[in-house]
Amino acid sequence: MSSVQQKIERLRETLRHHDYQYYVQDAPEIADAEYDALMRELKALEDAHPEFASEDSPTRRVGGKPREGFVKVAHSSPMLSLDNALNEEELRAFDRRVRELLGEEKFAYVAELKFDGLSLAVHYRHGKLAQAITRGDGSVGEDVTENARTIRSIPLKPRGGTQGGKGDWQPHRGDIEVRGEVVFNRKAFEALNDERAAAGLPVFANPRNAAAGSLRVLDPAITAARKLDFFAYFLIPPPPSQSEALRELQARGLKVNGHWRVCGDIDALVAFCKEWEEKRDTLPFEIDGVVAKVDRVDQQQRLGWTAKAPRWAIAFKFPARQEKTVVENIEVQVGRTGVLTPVAHLRPVAVGGVTVSRATLHNEDEIERLGLHIGDTVLVERSGDVIPKVVRVVAKGEHRHAFRMPKSCPVCGGEVVRAEGEAASRCINTNCPARLKETILHWAARSVMDIDG
Repeated sequence: MSSVQQKIERLRETLRHHDYQYYVQDAPEIADAEYDALMRELKALEDAHPEFASEDSPTRRVGGKPREGFVKVAHSSPMLSLDNALNEEELRAFDRRVRELLGEEKFAYVAELKFDGLSLAVHYRHGKLAQAITRGDGSVGEDVTENARTIRSIPLKPRGGTQGGKGDWQPHRGDIEVRGEVVFNRKAFEALNDERAAAGLPVFANPRNAAAGSLRVLDPAITAARKLDFFAYFLIPPPPSQSEALRELQARGLKVNGHWRVCGDIDALVAFCKEWEEKRDTLPFEIDGVVAKVDRVDQQQRLGWTAKAPRWAIAFKFPARQEKTVVENIEVQVGRTGVLTPVAHLRPVAVGGVTVSRATLHNEDEIERLGLHIGDTVLVERSGDVIPKVVRVVAKGEHRHAFRMPKSCPVCGGEVVRAEGEAASRCINTNCPARLKETILHWAARSVMDIDG
């Protein structure tokens, strides 16, 4: 190995170490300026000596050329969704089913925080990042490898892992698959929305949508600029237990959220769920519940799967967030079918770490059911990625006044009609600019023509 190649390899190892300390351990050892100087030195050497180029070099994180589109890829095994438990009673019912199926066997749960992000499968071959695939429909996802390379908490070259395994399982050095969640830090999310609002662009509804949108842009440089994060929670091939898998992922240099716990019984699991329901706002990212998995893999296999979900895991969903605020105005939006939807403009209020300033009111009947007038104080709810909604009126405004659905379209001035037996009022002008715009957006959407950009 030449002296230049040795210097390049030393710089790469140094930068990998500092990436791990900064993005995984949250414990930087050098200043940003010093890190940038090392990166510039490495890039200059690689540019001068292209024969020593490597896919796993830290310089490959900055983002390649924009792509034409995303290729569909089948998953190695289905990325199934989980059944939900919406309250303690449903969580205990899940536990009863597990105990009935396992009989007298002792078992434990691993409780992990449920991230509100985008699921991703990351494949390593021969010890290097080879492919990253979105969840998609669970069977087939999209290849977003170049974008995933820009996420600093996804190592391009994982560490060696543990030195031994238990039973028949031995840590695989080369070909592994890591599944986890891409998330958006709350502060980064708010900064992105501020930038988009200042530029006159639509803002993202929540960090989950922002993470999904950022991972699926065609230009990796945009993904790189948005500072996404990745938390690993599943390893293929798996160790004998989920708890060992989490430790193994950490040993390989992956970022694992440290707030997981082995729960010996259902009471311990319920306590963990209640604890994090109260503490969720202390985290820098969004969670919407707790995932509980039977720890031992051999017991998971005996419990098996339904057509849609594993019988050995469940997602406990936290209740929706609610806050009080004032309805300052009600305006009307026109959809692609001409439906006029009233939207409440709210006095901005933080609901679960996200500032809410609008909420859909659906139709006139819903406004009447709520007894809502402009100026009233209302209870607003935000649950997961659902658009915020008005739950009920909590106080009538001093200067309240009723909303009236317009008789003509607020966009084109065309006739508005409400058919007998229908809740919706519609603009019947097929050339309405609002209808045409929404029709084009619908046609270009992921579920139809799947046009990006």
